Amino acid sequence: MSQSTNTTFLIIKKIWLRFAKPFRGLFLIAILLMIIVAASGAIYPAMMQQVFNYLAGEETLFKQNFLTVVLMGIIIIAMIKASAMYLQIITVNRFAQSIATSMQRKMMDHLVDSDLGVTTQNSSGTFVSRIMNDVNLIKEAVVRLSNNLVRDMLTILVMIGMLFWFDLWLSLLVLAIYPIAFQPIVRIGYKQRKYAENLQITMEHVTSDISEIIDGARMIKAFELEDKQKARASVMFDKLKSAYLSLLSGRARIDPLLEVLGGIAIAGVVGVASWRVGSGEMFVGDVVGFITALLMLVQPVRALGTLNAVTQEGVSAANRVIKLLDTKPRLKSDKNATHLKAEKVEINLKNVSFSYNSTPTIEDLNLQINEGETVALVGESGAGKSTVINLIPRFFDVGKGKISINNIDIRKLSIKSLREHIALISQDSILFNDTVSANICFGRINAREEDIKNAAKKAAADEFISELPEGYNTIVGPHGNLLSGGQRQRIAIARAILKDAPILLMDEATSALDAKSEKQVHNALEQTKKGRTCLIVAHRLATIKSADRVYVLESGKIIETGTHESLLKQKGAYAKMVLLQRFS
Repeated sequence: MSQSTNTTFLIIKKIWLRFAKPFRGLFLIAILLMIIVAASGAIYPAMMQQVFNYLAGEETLFKQNFLTVVLMGIIIIAMIKASAMYLQIITVNRFAQSIATSMQRKMMDHLVDSDLGVTTQNSSGTFVSRIMNDVNLIKEAVVRLSNNLVRDMLTILVMIGMLFWFDLWLSLLVLAIYPIAFQPIVRIGYKQRKYAENLQITMEHVTSDISEIIDGARMIKAFELEDKQKARASVMFDKLKSAYLSLLSGRARIDPLLEVLGGIAIAGVVGVASWRVGSGEMFVGDVVGFITALLMLVQPVRALGTLNAVTQEGVSAANRVIKLLDTKPRLKSDKNATHLKAEKVEINLKNVSFSYNSTPTIEDLNLQINEGETVALVGESGAGKSTVINLIPRFFDVGKGKISINNIDIRKLSIKSLREHIALISQDSILFNDTVSANICFGRINAREEDIKNAAKKAAADEFISELPEGYNTIVGPHGNLLSGGQRQRIAIARAILKDAPILLMDEATSALDAKSEKQVHNALEQTKKGRTCLIVAHRLATIKSADRVYVLESGKIIETGTHESLLKQKGAYAKMVLLQRFS
């Protein structure tokens, strides 16, 4: 057995054990129905034999009311076969769809639980393609495998049995011809796996590019990039077309090959049968019955011939799904993790270094935030400020050094309990396509309506929310695109206020607010910060004037530390930033 065959069987086995096995009851029902379909189909050639023997004056099984019995028999058999076939198609597709749905759920669960390092290294379109396109290929392969490998195989076995029942020599002639196609069909199938993988990769890129173009529509129009993006889309659709045609050409080779062999088989049968009828060794009814069985054999043989190609396409998709699901998160709670439970916390970063790739983002960073303190990080873009924000909730793990909360290394804390103690307000105010109320209460799922409104008031959001068509029950749209940037950010702030966590992380929390709203939110945050340990990242230095301590970062290192007033007196980097913003 070749390595490719071993790989195919291994992947199919994994799919069965991980996704299909829970639905094996449906599969067994489908097999029973397939047996009925195959058995009922076998009666047709026997009926044809009896009819033509009757017309030729030969002896038949039924002596009286022959035509009535045969005609009624054909109708009854047709009804039984049709009913079984209908139920079998429904059952097989339910089985395949159940597997597909299970895969999609597990892939979505896996992505939600994955490290940010995994989900951010590819575009969302890549993952959408795997969840939708790859799973659809697998579903098609499951349907074809169930139908062809079981129903058509049963039909083939039954029809071969009928052929031997009619005539031994003609049967041996047919069986000598069809296996000739086996080797080229297998070779075509293995090529199909490569073509299928290429198509899936191309589909990922196309889905990703379409997502980028749609999401960047505003920027495309602002910079008059319509023609460039149309050309870009045209090129990627041409690549998709080429990949699809390559896959299709492999499929297209199989049917003609089987058609030629089928023609040779029928020609051989007609020639040999004519000689045997002339010599009195066969009746006309036997020949008609044999040819009927042979013709009924052609379709399932043809379907079985294309099965390997479809299987390889499905196996290629399944391999990509399994690789994704087998990607283990590096960030996970230790088996003996401590469950953090504290109303007041202090945070300490000691000799912390981190790099996203090979270039260090922060190096040997030492930073202390005492209980109830507000500490601010300032610096130019790329100085490492947001990296510090990402490290504290363990979105990423430090490369070197240690981050501790209440003198406990955060790697020894359960991730769930760590993040329960943190409220994050980011410059990317992510909202989901749900109501305003639901988006706010992500901060505390079971929050009362009164608490939600109080949090909105503190975030200066209650006024505009009340003016929305459905108030707090208004759907905000995908990504919150039915609201302005400032409105989205105020809802995100309300969400953090509602969570009421002992640690408050603010990464450009007021960057999208107008002056009036910023003042309102600033006053609310000043009240919210009391008694909490706060870390603020801000370019607008007016928002950090009241911080207990300010750290100035440059290229991942602290170059200045002090209060707002003391740093101004130093007339260093911080004072220059303040001067540039015309702030005093």
